[in-house]
Amino acid sequence: MLVEDFDEFMAEPHSARRALHCAITAYHLHDWVWRDWIENDPAVQETLDIRSKRSFIRWINKRCVWFRAVADLANGTKHFIRDQGFETARVAAAPFSFDQLHAGFDQGAWDGPVRYVAGSLPTGPQGKGYLLLDFGEAAGDHRYLTAACLLEVVVRL
Repeated sequence: MLVEDFDEFMAEPHSARRALHCAITAYHLHDWVWRDWIENDPAVQETLDIRSKRSFIRWINKRCVWFRAVADLANGTKHFIRDQGFETARVAAAPFSFDQLHAGFDQGAWDGPVRYVAGSLPTGPQGKGYLLLDFGEAAGDHRYLTAACLLEVVVRL
């Protein structure tokens, strides 16, 4: 299910719906792995040096620094948490830029903030843009991350 969610998102990297569905599935996969496999297997717990679901989450966080961001996306969506430590936006070609193919089309498909960029080509596949996470100035060189990069690293974990 996760791989299919990810593939569908990659086909439409401007789709917040597909990105959130993939993030929710990716995050909750740890629940299923814990419950169906690790919770009742002392040998695995010993090998991984974990004793509880909480310690399993810490184990995951040590191995995938971006898992916390996916957790924040999933839980923020489910519980309508506005401040998640990052902002999200869709980056798109400036509307009505006649030198950019498809610029200005499909308006209204995203109800969040949009950051427009100038250039001679449309932004993202099909000119519809892509989703971007902004972790703020304090993140330095790691301030910006596309949703596609975030989801790919977590799916491949």
